[in-house]
Amino acid sequence: MQQPFHTPLDGDIQTEHLVSEGQTISSADLEQAAKAAERARLRQGIMHVRIHHLYCTLEEHFDPSLKGTSFVIGTGNGRPNEPGRVIDASPAAIRQGITPGMPLRRAHRIAPRTRFMPAAHERYQPILQKLRERYRAYSRIIESLPLADAYIDLRGCELPFDSPVALAERLCAEIAEMELTAQIGVASGKAIAELAALMSRRDGRQGVLYIPPGSEASFVQTLPLSLLLQVRAAGNSAGSTDGDERGGTLSRPPEADGRGEQIDSFAVAEMVAHLRDFGITEFSQVATLTEEGLRRRLGRLGSWLFKVAQGEDSSLVVPDVPPLSQNARVRFHHAADADETCAAIRKLADYLGQRLLEQRLKGQSIALILWPHRLLRRETRKLMLDESGEEMAVSEADESIGGQMILARHTDDADVIAHHSLMLFAHYHRPAYRYVQVQIRIGDIIATIPSYYPPPARSRGRLTRKLQSSGR
Repeated sequence: MQQPFHTPLDGDIQTEHLVSEGQTISSADLEQAAKAAERARLRQGIMHVRIHHLYCTLEEHFDPSLKGTSFVIGTGNGRPNEPGRVIDASPAAIRQGITPGMPLRRAHRIAPRTRFMPAAHERYQPILQKLRERYRAYSRIIESLPLADAYIDLRGCELPFDSPVALAERLCAEIAEMELTAQIGVASGKAIAELAALMSRRDGRQGVLYIPPGSEASFVQTLPLSLLLQVRAAGNSAGSTDGDERGGTLSRPPEADGRGEQIDSFAVAEMVAHLRDFGITEFSQVATLTEEGLRRRLGRLGSWLFKVAQGEDSSLVVPDVPPLSQNARVRFHHAADADETCAAIRKLADYLGQRLLEQRLKGQSIALILWPHRLLRRETRKLMLDESGEEMAVSEADESIGGQMILARHTDDADVIAHHSLMLFAHYHRPAYRYVQVQIRIGDIIATIPSYYPPPARSRGRLTRKLQSSGR
């Protein structure tokens, strides 16, 4: 007789498992498996969220009289008579020719009647925190960007959805409730997803653009190369919090993400300008060149550009901060014997291994916790201290057993996790024991890869050579 047991997993995942042997597969099961495969296919994607005119919108929340007026948010004190750059500009200021990244002195010469203001970061934090909480509700794999933009890996999404478009529209509507304007792009990689977000609404309104798998090349090759100046996945950091006022460029604030290699923000602009000298202004023109020629002329950045023009984007979403641990637990609906418990441990190891791979994490410590089923329940209860130091009553049935093992190296291999978890089970199991629940915890977690940024262009110390076409 098959015995069902309920599996409450971390992240509010509720699943049902059936432990049985020789079970026949019906047409309904095949249809359900096909739907599960389709859902898994839809979850393979990266969502990029851009908040349009974030600084100016927040300032308008604090001071409604600013709506419709021309004002600029600048670095430092925001004064036009001091070195600094424009972080954000209102639509009225943009219509006068002011753009983010422009020196404040030049912006003042263009529009002397424009109001110049500093960024009040401490006032923005409560709203930004609410925005990040909304992101985390959509996926456990989030890479934040200054100030409120983010990459969201749909493989870590635990919400039910029919299509990435429906999910993105749902998030877009929730952000609109906060009186913010979101532009969302969904694609297979970070750079293409960001290009999709830039093209979702050219007039600045909220919008969603989904690039289905297989159509990345046809989408990218319709775009101008100048869009790369706004793509942060290519190393550009216009619109970040702080500015390098001496160098005349904005840099990624290290306190905003604190990881990954800093690259020259002029590298992409130099590459775009260099290609413009040859009359190459579209991705479609880059696609007709050879990767070897671009690599010889521009270094590894040229190779990256060629792959993006071909619709190949291997950039990955790196979680902001690795979690302290990953946990998964199975609660049985009956007193499970050793065989059923071992089968549950194997399922938990497979689940945790897949979860670590999704988030590109590895753990070094493996803990197994078992809750034995007590045949003779005692009426007595004992007092213990909880985490806050308060007394609490614990019955005999709530007591657990288990231990922890430290590995020689970090791992995300499900087989390794299962092997050591079963070793712990063999150590603590007794022949007469049956169990009501079992839990595996992976600790000492580290990230397996650094943040991905395309490398800077190689310095050119020789005469310009003509780029060779592949003849396509």
